[in-house]
Amino acid sequence: MARSNIPMVINLRQNTNDANAAYGKWFAEVDSKEPLNLKGFAKHMTGHGKIADYQMCVLVLGQVVDCMSELLAQGQPVKLDGLGTFSPSVDGQKLGKDTLAKAVEAGADSMINGIKINFTPENIKGEKLTSRAFKEQCVFELGYVVESEVRMVGGKERRVQKKTPISYLLAPAADGNGGGNNGGSSQNGGTQNGGTSGGGSQSTALASPTISGTTPFAETTSVSISGPAGAEIRYTTDGSTPTAESTLYSEAFTLSDTATVKAIAIKDGDSSEVASKLFTKGEGDDMDQN
Repeated sequence: MARSNIPMVINLRQNTNDANAAYGKWFAEVDSKEPLNLKGFAKHMTGHGKIADYQMCVLVLGQVVDCMSELLAQGQPVKLDGLGTFSPSVDGQKLGKDTLAKAVEAGADSMINGIKINFTPENIKGEKLTSRAFKEQCVFELGYVVESEVRMVGGKERRVQKKTPISYLLAPAADGNGGGNNGGSSQNGGTQNGGTSGGGSQSTALASPTISGTTPFAETTSVSISGPAGAEIRYTTDGSTPTAESTLYSEAFTLSDTATVKAIAIKDGDSSEVASKLFTKGEGDDMDQN
């Protein structure tokens, strides 16, 4: 498999459990993204210039999913060459000291809580596609510092994830009073515009877009982007840096999960600095290292 040219965004989380030997140390984790559905996968495939068109990809992928589900439900493992093998296993429950006869009488259905679908990486040249091997296919980009905090959501206290851009936290102070970026963390939903601020001597001729929308949000949030008159806006929602080939903004869109929206303005061949805004879904699990 070819090495990806789109970076995997890696976040950092600090261990805040002072009773743990790793207290104060930083840990890396993959930035969360909304899963790509079947149609999104098909669109990705056709974007690579594959032989099949979008509609054909949707049909083929839909049939793959249906057939894999059918075979797995029959206990038949399915191997996708170059990726790995999907296989079913029992998520069972203990039956105590019942005799075999009683267990058989109760039936298999009563013994099973559920069926798990497991994935085993491809075995290539006698060696499994291990985590270290797959790392060689990736390029990385540091994204955010992730912290857990308690907020009131819907009148109830919930532990949610706060994500602050690392570049914002490490930016040198422009005037001695704070970071050099125009923006803030997910706490205030600020927009981070690339480059320096405060001094003004390094500002670009083309202003960066403005990204608007509610954050944190409970279920969904509508995102709108505005920019300089006569400029087109290109944007991404996966944290990657937008280019002239990125999605063209035409109207407000909806997010249903935590995401980083980045946008640039393009006019007469010139591009603005990147504007970035983190949209945080207001519900999360306690993910502190312990």
